[in-house]
Amino acid sequence: KRWASIGIQNIGLFIFCQQRKIHLNIGQLQTDRVHFCDSVLFIKNFKLSFVSSKFASNLLLLSFSDMQRNMKLGSTPGRRGAVAMATRVVFCSLMIVKATPWMNLPVLPSRHRALSFTSSSRKPLLQLQSTTEDVKLSSSSGTTTDKDNEATMSADVEILADDDIFLKPERDGRQYRMIKLKQNNLKVLLVSDQMAEGDVGVEAASVHVQAGHYDDTIPGLAHFHEHMLFLGTAKYPKEDEYENYLTQYGGGSANAYTDMEDTNYYFSITTENKDSSQTTEGLTGALDRLAQFFIKPNFDPDAVDRETRAIDSEYRNGKTSDSWRNYQALKSFANQSHPFAKFGCGNLETLTSQGTDVLLKELQNFWDTYYQSYNLRLAVVGHGSLDALQKTVQETFGGLPFSEGLPRYEQAIEANKAAATSTAATDKLVFEHEGAVYGVHAFGPEQLGIVRSIVPLIESRSVKVHFAVPPLDDPLLRDTRPYRVLSHLLGHESPGSLHSLLNDEGYLNGLSSGIGIESSDFSLFSISISLTPKGMANKDKVLDLLFQWIALLRQNQDQMGPYHDEMRQISNMGFKFRENSDPSDFCSGAADLLFAEHAEPSEFLCGSSLKAEHDPVITEAFLDRLRPETSLIVITNSDLKQESGDEWTVEPWYGAPHKDEPMDPEQMKSWESPPKFDERLQLPELNAYIPNDFTLRCDEGKDEESSTSEPLDSSEILVPPVPLVDNDRLRLWHKMDKYWRVPKAFIRLSIMSPDVYQSPRTMTYHRIFQRILNDDLNSFVYDASLAGCNYRVSCAPSGYRLSVNGYSQKLPFLLDTLTSRLFSLVDEMKAGDPALKEKFDQAREGLCRETKNYRLDSPYEVANYNSRLLMEENVWYLDNYIDEMEGPSAERAPLTMEECADVAKEGFSSRIKCEALCMGNMNSEEAMSVADLISDKFLASSRALSDVEIPHYRSLKMPTRDEASKIFGPKTGSKSTPLVYADIAYSESEENSSVELILQAGSELEMGYEGLAIFDLITHIAYNSAYNQLRTVEQLGYIVSVSARRTAGSAWSMTVIVQGSVASPDKLEERVEAWLQSFRKELAEMTAEEIASEASAVAAQLLESDTKLSQEVSAAWGEILNTEDLTKSLRTPSFDRLEKLSKELLVDEDCDEEEEKTGLTGDILKGRVLTFFDKWFAAESPDRRALSARLYSQKFQKEFEAVRNEPGVVSSFADIRHLKQFLSSWPTAPYWRIDESTLTEP
Repeated sequence: KRWASIGIQNIGLFIFCQQRKIHLNIGQLQTDRVHFCDSVLFIKNFKLSFVSSKFASNLLLLSFSDMQRNMKLGSTPGRRGAVAMATRVVFCSLMIVKATPWMNLPVLPSRHRALSFTSSSRKPLLQLQSTTEDVKLSSSSGTTTDKDNEATMSADVEILADDDIFLKPERDGRQYRMIKLKQNNLKVLLVSDQMAEGDVGVEAASVHVQAGHYDDTIPGLAHFHEHMLFLGTAKYPKEDEYENYLTQYGGGSANAYTDMEDTNYYFSITTENKDSSQTTEGLTGALDRLAQFFIKPNFDPDAVDRETRAIDSEYRNGKTSDSWRNYQALKSFANQSHPFAKFGCGNLETLTSQGTDVLLKELQNFWDTYYQSYNLRLAVVGHGSLDALQKTVQETFGGLPFSEGLPRYEQAIEANKAAATSTAATDKLVFEHEGAVYGVHAFGPEQLGIVRSIVPLIESRSVKVHFAVPPLDDPLLRDTRPYRVLSHLLGHESPGSLHSLLNDEGYLNGLSSGIGIESSDFSLFSISISLTPKGMANKDKVLDLLFQWIALLRQNQDQMGPYHDEMRQISNMGFKFRENSDPSDFCSGAADLLFAEHAEPSEFLCGSSLKAEHDPVITEAFLDRLRPETSLIVITNSDLKQESGDEWTVEPWYGAPHKDEPMDPEQMKSWESPPKFDERLQLPELNAYIPNDFTLRCDEGKDEESSTSEPLDSSEILVPPVPLVDNDRLRLWHKMDKYWRVPKAFIRLSIMSPDVYQSPRTMTYHRIFQRILNDDLNSFVYDASLAGCNYRVSCAPSGYRLSVNGYSQKLPFLLDTLTSRLFSLVDEMKAGDPALKEKFDQAREGLCRETKNYRLDSPYEVANYNSRLLMEENVWYLDNYIDEMEGPSAERAPLTMEECADVAKEGFSSRIKCEALCMGNMNSEEAMSVADLISDKFLASSRALSDVEIPHYRSLKMPTRDEASKIFGPKTGSKSTPLVYADIAYSESEENSSVELILQAGSELEMGYEGLAIFDLITHIAYNSAYNQLRTVEQLGYIVSVSARRTAGSAWSMTVIVQGSVASPDKLEERVEAWLQSFRKELAEMTAEEIASEASAVAAQLLESDTKLSQEVSAAWGEILNTEDLTKSLRTPSFDRLEKLSKELLVDEDCDEEEEKTGLTGDILKGRVLTFFDKWFAAESPDRRALSARLYSQKFQKEFEAVRNEPGVVSSFADIRHLKQFLSSWPTAPYWRIDESTLTEP
């Protein structure tokens, strides 16, 4: 949540996934479009991973907006989420993460859902009052009901499982209760987080519905229904009531996703626990508003046109995404009688073709049919006691009408499985759920045994083999989980594995295996192989080796038991020491899991992975499905050219061209029973790196009784790390954990070097070396990573970053292996190792491909990158990197492996300065051993980096109107935004245009605590205003956002983004400017109390307590890195920076008249907001520094050509270089200077 404080840009997606418990290991998951933009790691194709346009439109904003800082950073993106209908295509384009044991932890949704971006919540210091429309319930009013009423409430509830029944991780102090409301049969999980009174944290809830786009009577109906539920209810008719209410509580947020067979609604707020015997006022009101979705929604006819257009805009955004194209192409290949084949997103045509009256009738029918209490599940996490939460749920969700019955899919299975069983072969195991819900198989013999070729939009090459397998919820698979061990082995990366062999041949970019699509009556087990050009040229050999690998597993089924036990051991270890997850994520997954009628309540938190016994018969039956005749092979190849003729078909919704051919019978026989095996293929050894020492360093010297009986002191979190080593070459910080009490540790190392970003050539070499290193390390530490010890090596313009974390017993081994291999790899590259030469060429080709693919990114992402080129002082253009790899520079001076090794070594051992942090289950002696290792490996052979050599990166001041008129001429002086960067979309198929209006607010030094706080408050309020006006009312595009953007050197801007297909970028910009004027009026019309309420919400976000060790480590490391390039007098981190920042936002409501003269009042706060806005953002302000970054779609080419010749418009890197000669830079000194009077070195 606080990564922005680091100042590293655009690492948002990877960090976000770590925080949201989506286990993403860059070393294991190779997406089709990972590329670096200077220090920026864009996981551009992350839409492939979760196939959610909501994720694409909102979460991806995180990846390009400079990772909004730890001051709230960015507002809550849109509440009306989108279709995540492909969400069971986990890592679609079917890039499946390997099913390592921790992926099966039951706190995650059992059917992988899409992500939506919700603002990080931080804790408020004072509780906000509810709105006048807020429901007044006894559980939040502070009054006490009499005992008779309490007894009546208890009588209306059936307690299915109380807290003492649940198996929990060791460090889980929460209390749990599973209940059923007798008045309507609603099943609920209650979780009391046991937060101390006076503390502040996140509360959340989620409702899961077993209804999705499979149930559409009109294409897109379920998705449209999800949108419409957010637009008012009978009790709360205002469209934005729900969101506005949540925003009052620490910037709370709500969202939803629509899946194939499910829809999930969830919210989170940040509140203070004033009284544990009562549910907080914020949670009570939020639950009541959510409950109305399922009691009486409005379905306002006036909103139909807007929301159908919003869905259409969402659909059009997906048309240029290979993930959507490939997914819908897969659906088109399925049995068209199965609902998997449906077009779930919907668009304007499908939703409106029968008229509004028919659409509204079907909408109501959908709600009446599926939104019944027996078909819903609710999960709630709150600060109150279990009794208090139970009472509140009864008062809010008790209003749902009564209904009864089994979950609808259970009903269908019961009705159909008898027929399925009677027709099944008697000599094989019968998976009774397979094909039992819809009466047909999604992928039967007619759809299998086929090879499909697809032409992608971006440069990519892959072979994906999908096998039709039973649903994972089948009774035979629930507890045995054979797919887990098979996925583990098929995707293994140790020497002798398929991954290792293909990699050694130079064929492989990445390989993953696992369940790709899961539905109630079928699944697809998918093996995805991302290939190099050489690999694609040898795709037949790749497939031969793949089926040899599967056949090898089949021949060695008697060895599956030990692997299964090993994974169960890792799962047990992971569960035992699991830390609490994000409450919103937990609720969303838990609500889904409540539908598992067969599960024991006691195992709700741990699932069956802890007790699953290996069943060789079931494993054999599942493995028997991994055969050529039960597979569909999809070849995605950008080198393919669509030819004329009937063999090529264009999928009608997303336009993916493809052709299908039956597998050759002789080839199938060869794959089924390989005539010979490549002798290099061999099953992996058992994992020798599973830890067995879980002792805690903080308990050393204590007896067992005292170490377990001492109360936990939350003030320990506030104690910052201390420097154990502090000299001109190394500063190492340390903190031994005493609060979280998990046997895990974190080691962070930053190696600062001026040699990394010296030129496009050196940066290219370092990125290539990073790829080779990460690939090479797999053979050394892959097993360690499976056993819970992880590493990451990356390069940024300022130098290298090394990170290792996991179980502390094995961490020294991991760090030593990583650092030793760093240097030995350089020596082997210098010696010209032929195998490494293959990897070097492969890394260069992959980097070049991914760098070029940036041109096909979403328009707003390209516009954002273009603006960064202009706003930051020292930045190389991506074309410079491409030129080094395949352009004229490459022809004159080709990149060589030997030179790469020399350049890489200079970057981490020539002129360097190191910052390090050791936190967690490590004592000071162990931390000092890390310092010794850093000194021996990195500092012994290097020279100290002087202050003048430290790389500094600055942001430039965009010109004011007066300054622009001196640069471009007097015509620009009359424009509110005198500087424009204009570009045109590279792809002709791109329908969307975008504009990003960037309004600079100054440097952190000039803004200070007060200015930064006011700036953050304005961007917080602005988000909902812009979203409602530009998207909801004006329907300018599906992507609308306002956020705070930090650029190099700690300069800040408010950025407004709009992407859509209805207007050209200049027209979009006009509407943004019009909104800014109306927003100024909104601010002026807000009362002082309303401003204070919004400010309190921002303060809550700033001060939300950490909930796990990794969050505390990230916060501390961010503050340390904030100072690494500063001079000695400014290098002390300000670990209490956020607390100080929040004080600039908190109004003292109890101050008397005398105190008001010096204290902060609502009126003073409002005055500061208006003054700040008028100086930096108002169109008429002479101090306004604005930049418009525009990306024109091809259909607006005439407009682009016309505007690019206007004064004040730049449209090339040459233009940028010319303009930068006229611009000055912002100061880089921090605003938290330790000595306010010290401006220079003593």
